[in-house]
Amino acid sequence: MQKIDALREASGGRVGPRFDATADLRTTARPRMTGSEGHAEVTEALRERFVGLGYQVHELPFTFSAWPGRFGITGIGVVLAVTGVVAGILMLSGEPVATLVVLVLMLAAGAVVVVWGGRAVLDLRWGRREGANLLVTAFDKRPRYLLVAHRDSKSQVIPLMLRWPAIVIAAVSWAGLFLLAVAALAAPVNQGLVFLVAILVVLAGTVLSLCWADNSSPGALDNASGVATLIGVAEREVENGDVAFLLTDAEELGLAGARAVAGRLPPVFGVINVDGIDDTGTFHIMERFGWPARGTAPHLALALLGAANALDLPATRRNVPPGILLDHMPIVKGGTSALTLMRGQRSSLARVHRPGDDLAHLRGDGVTLAVDLLCAALRILRKQEPEVAPPLGPG
Repeated sequence: MQKIDALREASGGRVGPRFDATADLRTTARPRMTGSEGHAEVTEALRERFVGLGYQVHELPFTFSAWPGRFGITGIGVVLAVTGVVAGILMLSGEPVATLVVLVLMLAAGAVVVVWGGRAVLDLRWGRREGANLLVTAFDKRPRYLLVAHRDSKSQVIPLMLRWPAIVIAAVSWAGLFLLAVAALAAPVNQGLVFLVAILVVLAGTVLSLCWADNSSPGALDNASGVATLIGVAEREVENGDVAFLLTDAEELGLAGARAVAGRLPPVFGVINVDGIDDTGTFHIMERFGWPARGTAPHLALALLGAANALDLPATRRNVPPGILLDHMPIVKGGTSALTLMRGQRSSLARVHRPGDDLAHLRGDGVTLAVDLLCAALRILRKQEPEVAPPLGPG
């Protein structure tokens, strides 16, 4: 904090005053799944907030299917649990070949979901909803950088920190059952071990089947904190005019908003998505994703790391963990350099998507630091980038 205060004083105010995130957190932190009354109220309040700061707000409407985002994990969990029951019965009945067929069919179905799941959010005809991204820009100025945060929220019965152990157990137990079936082709295997592994598959599937999306979380950390961070940067950077802001919609329902807008963004030098800024913990610069990993944005990552070092803030650069979906991913696929900035620790995951993700557990201290960090990173980027318009992206 001493370095931040010193920079403010030495820079003649260019670092900006300390941002008070309290009011903006209160405006946004309420249940607000896309399509709900709370979502409409928050959207209008945010529109007025940015207009009041002197920006113009462009609405980018789209339609999408809410079913994959709301019930996709639940469907996978049901299929996994049924697979565990059927495969376990077949193995205990001495049918390893049939067991392998069932397990391979389940794996093929999972591969289809992974490959087609993203497109299904936009293409599936059932469960259609209307959404709208909000693009916030300065008047008569072309943006060079874009900051993103999703404004919707969701809740789930199973906390995020429990979902991951369930996914790991599901993968390991499925592989164990597969190996037992292969071994049974040559010789009998221990029936008690077969029963145990099959039960683990069923239990993991049952946990995942409870992961449908609902609308009972205020979403303070995820992601009122990100929205408040964008407002703080908007206040401080309003005179520069080269930073635009994108408030995506339906991120919690399969990244629908980011997928819809990815090919329609204004050409910029880079996109920083802000998703989850806790009061304590390390800043995480989430960059590459997928297998094999792709999506590096070295100029953005190094600017953030340099700013963090100057401000004496702990920060790490890392890949996105498998299975995590972040708004920068479709943007990267659309041809624009992007990454995600987060802050927190392992215990932060216990609140995500839960009714307890409220302002009783979030003061906004991290939001204030994130505003300082992003503004410092923007100053570094401005020194590096040429004073020309960025190249046009696809679409």
